[in-house]
Amino acid sequence: MKKILMILMLALGAVGARGQVFETDSSYQTPGGLATENVVVADGFWYDWFGQVGLDMTLQNPYGYNFSNVFPNGKSFGLELAIGKWFSHQVGVRGKFNWENKLPLLENGHANWLAPFYQPGENRRKGGYIALYGDALFNLHNFFGTYRPDRTWNLSMYPRIGINYNFGVSKGSLLAGIGMLNTYRLSDHWSLYGDIAYIMTGSGFVGKDKTESTGTGSNSNGYLTIGIGVQYDFNVRRKKDDGRSAHRQAQGPEEGQALRQTQGPEGVLTNGIWDNWFVQVGLDMSLMNPYGCNFAKVIPKGTVFGLNAAMGKWFTPEYGLRVRVQWDNGLIPNNGVEWLPPADDPKQNYKKGGLATITMDAMLNLTNAFAGYNPERKWHTSGYLRMGLITQFVESSKSPLAGIGLEETYRLNDRLSLFGALGYQVSTSEGMGYSTTGVDVSAGSNGFFDIDFGIRYDLGRNQFYRDAESKQKGEASQTMTGHNWPRFAVNTVASVGVAYVGRTVLKKMIKEERPDHSDDKSFPSGHAAIAFAAARSIDKEFRKESIWIPIAGYAAATAVGVERVINKRHYWYDVVAGAALGFGSAELTWWLSDKLLGKGSNFAVGTSGNTVDLSYRF
Repeated sequence: MKKILMILMLALGAVGARGQVFETDSSYQTPGGLATENVVVADGFWYDWFGQVGLDMTLQNPYGYNFSNVFPNGKSFGLELAIGKWFSHQVGVRGKFNWENKLPLLENGHANWLAPFYQPGENRRKGGYIALYGDALFNLHNFFGTYRPDRTWNLSMYPRIGINYNFGVSKGSLLAGIGMLNTYRLSDHWSLYGDIAYIMTGSGFVGKDKTESTGTGSNSNGYLTIGIGVQYDFNVRRKKDDGRSAHRQAQGPEEGQALRQTQGPEGVLTNGIWDNWFVQVGLDMSLMNPYGCNFAKVIPKGTVFGLNAAMGKWFTPEYGLRVRVQWDNGLIPNNGVEWLPPADDPKQNYKKGGLATITMDAMLNLTNAFAGYNPERKWHTSGYLRMGLITQFVESSKSPLAGIGLEETYRLNDRLSLFGALGYQVSTSEGMGYSTTGVDVSAGSNGFFDIDFGIRYDLGRNQFYRDAESKQKGEASQTMTGHNWPRFAVNTVASVGVAYVGRTVLKKMIKEERPDHSDDKSFPSGHAAIAFAAARSIDKEFRKESIWIPIAGYAAATAVGVERVINKRHYWYDVVAGAALGFGSAELTWWLSDKLLGKGSNFAVGTSGNTVDLSYRF
């Protein structure tokens, strides 16, 4: 059995992979005259808005209560209204208002889990509860598949941030969640939608008495929400795009450019999945301001220092998203800080790791949005909306976080920029961790300013900005070469993930005892699988640059395997099987990446109506 599995894993090494880019449309030129490749043209800011109206059901699940009893204890019905905009065929935003358990015919008088607890009907009598949501929408079909403007069925994923308020107990809280949106187009303007999301919220919204055990923060109180309704698109981009695209294909780049200048709104560039990614690192100073504390004393009582790192992508010259991690009071201490837990000895906050946040920022380039797109511009001012989670390591508390800010960047060259940012975030008392806050409505109580500065580096190709001097010298094409770092990072993580899943399944199937008799998870070696998956990804990306880079990667992976045998954690064939699994996982991942999304691929995956289409170009 083990020999057969080893042969099958080694056979995976026969699969190859190529680079991944989006479909080509080279007929568009920027206002600066720069011809572009691998882009799709979207409409301007005032186009592609939509509205939604529908009904929803929520299933409340307070901490410590059995979800199997949610009917009827935690069930409520309500009305939802939303307005949103697609910035490109890949990403958009939506704001939604939800009112539960009050409107006629949408009441549940038997709900024991709607605060005040175990007083059926009181929540409804006092007005139910309301919520305001902000969603960042990702169209999964267009992001991972082929862009088709005539597609009728679209599936989108979104992270969510917002606030809720419970009239039953006059309390509210921040919330954070994740969900899926399905839409089915009936006509040029009308669509049906189905929505499902899980939302985490603080104990303020749940509203239980402080003497009862509710738990705190993001991993305690939550609810599931399911909605259905109708969507109205305020314009008909699909029909307009069809005609313009067909004309471009028939007439060529020059005629296509002329058509854009005479028909419809001015175009906005958007790009492929691997284009316009960036990373940034910086230092920050946070000014913590718990509820009831005089901000005039924030220095030094509430001042902490830390590091931040982020990775993001610009989908158009106006709109982008990034994921950001910040760690405060963990490496750079402030011995005078008093406004961080524990309240009796705040200096323990630094000794136990400080605090951290992980957030997603929806960025709007204000300069391009209001002053017009210029590919040679150096200074850029961007605003951002922030959603995420904050945790205090000293108390292991987690809570939703929301914020807003401004960021200024100065482009030094085609890839490198400097940035500075000022933001303000709000959190619940659990996230702030300051035990004497006494907060009822958390969204307006605990907050902190965040001041950042650092450097930003563009990964891979940059479709939107080129150095003017380089273009004059005919060197702009050089920015299109080099390593595709986003593709490498995603494929490497995916390869390691596939190897990890494979080794987990095989260990449970085989159940071979280790040489040191510690357990029965010897075959195959998980360390070797992960090491060789990473080494093969390095090989694929860097072999053309230098053969010594992949040799070093394989040598390190081999050393990991040898160490596992020497320390009697594996037999030699466990390590060989793990190496084959890792190598094959990388091959499979890179091959699928190219086939599904790669340049020149003969395969295309998409949807039409209620079917999933797989096409092959002969």
